[in-house]
Amino acid sequence: MKRYLLVSVLLAGMTIGPVVSAEPELQAGFSMETVNPPEGVFLAGYEYNRKCTGVHDDLFAKAALFFDGKEAVALVVIDAISIQYDTAKAIREAAARQTTGIPLTPERVIVQATHTHCAPDTIGIYGADEIHCGRDDAYMARLVETAAGQVASAAKALRPARLAYAETECKGWVDNDSEPDILDSSVTILLVNDAEGKPLATLTHFACHPTVLESETLAGSDWVGYFYKAMGSRPGIHLFLQGAIGCWIQPKTPERSYSLAQRYGENLAAKVLEAVKHPAPITGSAIRFANAVVRVPVENPKFQLMSALGLVSRPFTETVETEVAWFSVGPAQFATHFGETAPEYGFQTKERMKSKPKFVLGLGLDHLGYICPERYFGDSKIPHANYLTSMSPGPKAGPAMMEALQRIIP
Repeated sequence: MKRYLLVSVLLAGMTIGPVVSAEPELQAGFSMETVNPPEGVFLAGYEYNRKCTGVHDDLFAKAALFFDGKEAVALVVIDAISIQYDTAKAIREAAARQTTGIPLTPERVIVQATHTHCAPDTIGIYGADEIHCGRDDAYMARLVETAAGQVASAAKALRPARLAYAETECKGWVDNDSEPDILDSSVTILLVNDAEGKPLATLTHFACHPTVLESETLAGSDWVGYFYKAMGSRPGIHLFLQGAIGCWIQPKTPERSYSLAQRYGENLAAKVLEAVKHPAPITGSAIRFANAVVRVPVENPKFQLMSALGLVSRPFTETVETEVAWFSVGPAQFATHFGETAPEYGFQTKERMKSKPKFVLGLGLDHLGYICPERYFGDSKIPHANYLTSMSPGPKAGPAMMEALQRIIP
């Protein structure tokens, strides 16, 4: 008895070492709602005066919210051609106001567009003609309200979650029409399951314009809509995260048909559904976040003209304000690009991120047109360079974006 007492006394006096706090428990919530336009709203992406005559497939605002017990971050994905920075800020502020009980500040709401060309003109440059604004204020107000509301709904749906990821490739129907040898065919999927292992959501990252369709007047999300439908065989909410699609990542279009869009969307879904059969587990759940406001030089007089004509709802002067953001959920990392960025910027951003999985959110928080490398400007012989640079702020936009990302990605 004395021997056991002595051992107990000795143990009581020992310093075992620092207590390591357990990894915080991750919670995740998801929500979605349609953002279909009324008839008569101008559609964006191609010729002027293209008015909506109905809805072919639903447009969605989908939200994912992650909370580790201390930090929170939300991702909102909208079937839209573009979410301009002022619209993104309106969504962020409204979402933060509505999300009570969760420490979610406006800057931690990340908004991304899928870039369908069969959605309303959310920029303002696709109206009746080149000098009249095509943005519908009533639709924009409803879009902001609905998108913000999905973040609040996702907060109410929070539950303990476990993460895993999968990777694959999707080839054969996507080209770089400018520089064929520069193409990112990778597909990265984040799987979010509940504590029992039942699927809550998938987040699929891939880079390709949703532009199979061209002159349709029915609203829809092009091949992304068919991707969502095909993913419906797996439970949960499915979010498509657009990648770096500038300079010029396009689907092959031997025809402009719904059947071709269906084939492409179902092909990507088949790749994803096969890949998620063999997921890699993710260890870690802590949320980290960083962002930086950027003043991007504007050297394209067309941008200033859009401001002067009142086509866009933000000022373009010698510079324009925008933002980049980075966040991680455990080892899963996400970084935004503020436009349609060249694939090489996607590769550079992924190289900067040191853990997997990696997601480059093209058209994230803003859409400043094409963000092209310097070789596209001037007397370039690269196919489509003249068009791409005519819709770009200028050659300094890409370096400004990458410098800011390098500062915030640890």
